[in-house]
Amino acid sequence: MEFSKFLKSSSKLNIILIVSFSISVNSFILFPNINNSFYVLFHLTLIYIIFYYYHYYLYFVALIYGILFDIFLLNSIGAHLIIFLSLLILFILLRKYLIRLSSNQIIFIYFISLIVILLIEQFLVILIHNYKFNMSSFLNFFLISLIIFIPTVFLLTKLDK
Repeated sequence: MEFSKFLKSSSKLNIILIVSFSISVNSFILFPNINNSFYVLFHLTLIYIIFYYYHYYLYFVALIYGILFDIFLLNSIGAHLIIFLSLLILFILLRKYLIRLSSNQIIFIYFISLIVILLIEQFLVILIHNYKFNMSSFLNFFLISLIIFIPTVFLLTKLDK
């Protein structure tokens, strides 16, 4: 039997969240772009789940992953937790308007959401934790987002069917 018959699509997406979280918080010092790629993949998957699979468990998922990202990457709670919960609340409030969009508009909103989230996370880290803004780090995330966005959307839609 195929692997896809055993799991629902939301379970598959949650497995992607777990794997991408695990790889993004580990330190591959020789290949930091691997961590960054899985960090972007995590955000893409989380946005996809929030957009297409609203359920109350998402508050728990956003809370847990927000706290864990903050602890593992920043050593204190703040930026990721605020962003993940705010994203969830924003998409829930705008859900009736987002559903009316065409597929091209949804993909555009999806990509813009990713970039804005990454930028606001950098901004909150500056405000909350007094880290310096690193433009090269943001550009690296942006470039990785451009590279993996279309294959990730294709993968997520394939897993969803």
